Amino acid sequence: MRGAGIDTRLVCQRGALRYWMRSGLRAHTRSAEAVARISGTPECLVIDHAMALPGAQVVFSHNLMAQAQLFLQRPDMDIEADRERRFFAALNPDALVVANSMLVREAIRAHFDVPEHRLRVCYPGFRAAEFSSLRRTQLRAQARRALGLRTDTPLIGFVTSGDLHKRGMGIFLDAATAMLAQTPGLRFLVVGSRVLPSWMRRHPLLARGTVLHRGRGTHPAKWIAALDVFLYPARFEEFGMVVLEACALGVPVITSRRVGAAECLPEPYAPWICAAPQAELLADASLRLLADESARSRLSAAGIETAAGLDDARYAAETLAIVASRTEAAA
Repeated sequence: MRGAGIDTRLVCQRGALRYWMRSGLRAHTRSAEAVARISGTPECLVIDHAMALPGAQVVFSHNLMAQAQLFLQRPDMDIEADRERRFFAALNPDALVVANSMLVREAIRAHFDVPEHRLRVCYPGFRAAEFSSLRRTQLRAQARRALGLRTDTPLIGFVTSGDLHKRGMGIFLDAATAMLAQTPGLRFLVVGSRVLPSWMRRHPLLARGTVLHRGRGTHPAKWIAALDVFLYPARFEEFGMVVLEACALGVPVITSRRVGAAECLPEPYAPWICAAPQAELLADASLRLLADESARSRLSAAGIETAAGLDDARYAAETLAIVASRTEAAA
């Protein structure tokens, strides 16, 4: 926005210093109440990325508790779901709501009756400089050495930034167990969470070293590149950036239609997307894909081609276009 000549101020409730250290961009620490006071003023367009400012003119929805609760059924989400309901009840009647997938867009319509003409979809973009198919061979060799695996050992896994329950860790382990019953030589990798929950540490597949674990870090591309199949068993995921990241690296993906990013997968993926994140369905699809080198090559090529149009530069351009359209409408 600044590059386009728009006077832009980035504001957050916390984490300004960490954000500056990571990105080089300065953010101002302000309370939601302080920012809310300028919402709606004619000289200022407020864009909300946290569903904290119902008076904003543009609202980006990245998480939707009302829909997630249907599949996660976790009491600890009740407070956040109630905050979400109150947010939409107080929403600016002229606000433009931007969902990160059609999955979320339709859920917002169903739960909160936001009119269709005020809803948009803008798929998030992956970091193209980091997740490049040109780097896959080098990264794969590095990761496999670090894991102590031969280059030809079949490896299935997934990388997540957190919330192992939501991202389907239990489903992943059940699927791994089912696959090993048919193909004993497989190995699995889980990347995420510096400290695994006790139930997972006690799981026999981890105890035997069949499932390897690496903590959440700053270089996920290396671990994704090590995989033959990226299995993403999320119980519900509004988008799921790791799906695009795997595609960009050329790693074929198995996931379900409860993951928003599955909408971005190209036509060759149609037979490989499961209807729901059920262990038996995911295990069967993963084994079939592992056994079909030609299919893996097709999915790899199609994923790379599709990801090229869904990177961070495209996301920035689409976001700018949405903001510009809202500014023009207000004028």
